Amino acid sequence: MLSKISRSFLKVNKAQMQMAKMTSSKSFSTSLKTADQQASSVAKQDQFMQFSKDPIMENFGSLPFGKIPEPLKYVRPFHDTTLSNGIRVCTEPSQGQTAYVSVYVGAGSRNEDLSSTGSAYLLQRMAERGNSSRSKTEISEEIENMGARYEARTDREYTSYSMQVFGGDVHKALNMLGGMVSNSNFNTAEVEMCKEEISHEHEDNHNRYKETLIENVHFNAYREHMMGQPIKGDRDLTQTLTVEQLNDFHTSNYFGDNITVVATGNVNHEQVVDCVQNHFNSIPKSVSVETKGTEKPIFIPALLMIRDDEMVNSNVGVFYDAPSAKHEDYYSFLLLKHMFGQYRID
Repeated sequence: MLSKISRSFLKVNKAQMQMAKMTSSKSFSTSLKTADQQASSVAKQDQFMQFSKDPIMENFGSLPFGKIPEPLKYVRPFHDTTLSNGIRVCTEPSQGQTAYVSVYVGAGSRNEDLSSTGSAYLLQRMAERGNSSRSKTEISEEIENMGARYEARTDREYTSYSMQVFGGDVHKALNMLGGMVSNSNFNTAEVEMCKEEISHEHEDNHNRYKETLIENVHFNAYREHMMGQPIKGDRDLTQTLTVEQLNDFHTSNYFGDNITVVATGNVNHEQVVDCVQNHFNSIPKSVSVETKGTEKPIFIPALLMIRDDEMVNSNVGVFYDAPSAKHEDYYSFLLLKHMFGQYRID
């Protein structure tokens, strides 16, 4: 009796499952059809797609090829004065409460040799550690008391020292930057401490994905020239640098014809020129020492693959020959670079 009931229950249950399956299939088909109809009748969104020409046409209309729209033309006033010791002073005043002052030296890691690799970066780091006019503590306190921001950067072909200050403190910023650039007084103990800090930076390279990639690409492309060597120098060779080598690099590259001072924002050109004349007057116009690394490096197209198990992600760089800073197409190339933009996987 029990087995007959079980068999009839299974038959009924199986029939119900088939009916449910047919209903589900029909429902799914209907939903697909509805979704397809909705997709075919999607209304146009208000926002523009990336790289769309619509906002340009809406704002400026059709322009002849190569013409720059009036609102985008560069019309801000610009002043340029060259001092008797060769230093070029450039200012661009604009409305605002703050000013940005920078000293650019046309020297970087390309102007070293293998025995002095890392000199440019170490010299830049030592600038904020005191000089003949201010101690390290005085520099730090003065920047803090002004509410200023200081930053310095070493590249392959230039070194910069910059401060962002309120408009009334431009003369103080130039006074301080002048001391950093012209009144070098390297303390041996401070040099050793700074070399130790740079060594820790080298140790942390595997966490600096982009920096490590760029350094390896430069080595691959310019391996026969100092342009291919790391900006921060070789980790082992940098530890052997001496105060005398830093002084030699400073003497060879920090001269008037190789320095430009730029001030933008709430600035007055005549006042900036006077300040630079007062605080950079000890810098000579030129030097008799031959500058290193001035020969043109040879670009070598090649592939380089490096395995580093401590790096989480794979990093790939594709580089090619491009206009240099003095080439007529340089700024057009920068515009193209910004059009490409920067993208992150997250």
